Formats: sequence, structure tokens, C-alpha cells
Amino acid sequence: MKISKTTIGAVIAAAAQSYVSADSISPTSFSDTVNVGGSTTVHKTVTVTAGRPTTSLVDVFFLADTTGSMSGSIANVQASVNDIVSATSGLGSVRYGVGEYKDQPTTDPSSAFAYRLNQDITASTAAIQTGVNMWSAGGGGDTPEANLYGLQQVADTTSWRAGSRRILTWFGDATAHDPSGGATEASATAALVAKGIQVEAIDVGNLNGLGQAARIATATGGHLHSGIASSDVAAQIAAAITSAFDTYSTVALDLSDAPAGVSASASPSSYSGAFDRSVERTFGFDLTFTGVSPGDYTFPTYATVDGGRVATEVDHIVVNAGSPVPDAGSTMMLLGLGVTGLGLIRRKLS
Repeated sequence: MKISKTTIGAVIAAAAQSYVSADSISPTSFSDTVNVGGSTTVHKTVTVTAGRPTTSLVDVFFLADTTGSMSGSIANVQASVNDIVSATSGLGSVRYGVGEYKDQPTTDPSSAFAYRLNQDITASTAAIQTGVNMWSAGGGGDTPEANLYGLQQVADTTSWRAGSRRILTWFGDATAHDPSGGATEASATAALVAKGIQVEAIDVGNLNGLGQAARIATATGGHLHSGIASSDVAAQIAAAITSAFDTYSTVALDLSDAPAGVSASASPSSYSGAFDRSVERTFGFDLTFTGVSPGDYTFPTYATVDGGRVATEVDHIVVNAGSPVPDAGSTMMLLGLGVTGLGLIRRKLS
């Protein structure tokens, strides 16, 4: 997938036109009282609007190959950090992280490190710029690099926010050692999938020479962007991030913040399909709360699209200590004991 001759300005203009309105969940609040063991159900409607979202919780990570041949691509991104942030910040609550990889110093002494976290997830554009400015082309004596090790480190050591849509933009010009520092293509892919990270791989040379980048991008629901010139890397990063929201495959409710005193479940658990944002779509859920232990509980439930939170509603459930209604089996047993007792009384009186 390639966007030819795309400028950052064009990406910003297109993004501005695409951000129209917020995804939502209705009703936005619900309150009820139940006994321990009792339940209450409310119907919730999640609306996914046409156009790109404006309320998503999004974590974006910039991962660069900073070996000796990457100077042009690195300079292009360093000069365009503010533009990339401007083009993508309209998606909602967007945070960014920065990292780089070279090669394993044990096999390539010209590399100062195999992977380095330059900046953990942050909202500060200045901190992002500082992190990207740490990139300096050097090292990488042989052709393959520590790509797989870097990818696995990003998955495992980044402070991803709970409930965020996670997008990793990875650009480089060389294939990967497999294994590298204990990381293999299989283990790196598994780590990315486990964290729900979508990889947008940007090939500025021979990143996909062995098919590694394409396989990893596909396995994580992302894309391979091939044939990208060094001067187009920043624009491609911005376009890849924004276009990732044009289609989606899963809509669900995130019930992870329900307290221990209340059990929450949704029916259906999720909707899956090949959806796009060309039109507004609605998805209905029956949300059931069951009292577990007495208390007064207020907590959020989130609407999610492809695992990222896009809307929030607030639930207030009071759980009383009243006894739950016996189930059918218990009721029949009690009735049987009652009939037996009556029979004994009658025999005693006769």
C-alpha cells in the first residue's frame, strides 16, 4: 500500500475534512437497585459515526531503524513531528511514544544498542520531538538488523494506556535477523497481537525483502506501505495513522471497570464484520448487572471499536443485602419438604 507524493499538508487537510462527529453510547447513564443475586438489564446503543472518529483513545508509537543508511528518512521525520501530531490529534485523546533499533552489539560492534526507548507514551509534543531528535544514523554493519527484537520490546515495555487503540508505525530499509536477542518473527508477532498493536510498516528500501514486514503487518491488522521515498516518510506515517480508522471489524462494550460487587455482562458480547465509516452504523447490546455483594457502586462502561475506547457511559448500581430469589430446583425441593411435612402431621393426628 503506497500513497504517492503525499505531503503532510495534504494529510492534515484530508484529516480535517474527515473528523465530523463523535462516536457515542446511549443512554449515557443508568441507575438501578438490585438485591444480592438479583439482576437488572438495560439496552445500550453504540453509534459509530460516518467519517473518522473524534473521541478515540489512541496510542501511537514511532519505531525507526536508525542504522547508518537511514539518515534521510530520519531527518524527514525529525523535521515533521509537529505536522504529524497536527494531522492525527483530531482522532481524540492521542498519545505518542518513540523508539529506535539498530543491531545486536554482540554480533555488530558498530551498533551502540539493539533497541532504545526514546520516549514513553506522552501527550507532550515537545517530549515527542526530543525523543525523535535522539535518532542518529549509525551502526548496522551487516545488512539484517534487530527489527524483530525492537518490535518485541515495543510491545512488552511500552506503557500502553488501558483501553487504547494501539498503532505502531515502523519504518526501515533492511530485513531482520531471525532470531535477534531471543526474539523471532513468531515471538515478536505474538507479543504484538497479545497487546492489540496494529503495525503499519513503511518500507523505504528492503524492509520487506524476506516478507517479514508484510506478514507482521497482516497478522496485526495493519498494512505494508512499500516503495516509500525518504522524503515521503513523515507524510506516509500521518496518512497511515489516520486511514487506519476508515475501516473497523469489531464493536463491543468494555466492562473491565465493573467493581467486584457487581457482575456485568453484555449480549451479544461483540459484533464482528467488515465495516467502514462511509455511513453511520448502530449496534445494540443488552447490558446486565447482577448484584454480588452489598454496596453503592458507580463505574464506567466503554464502547469500543477494534479494542479502542470511543465513548463512555456511567452506571450506578446499588446492591442491597436482600436474599436472592431461589432457583426452580430449590423451590421444588422446598415444596417437596412441605408436602412431606404435611403428611407427617396428618399421620400423627390420625
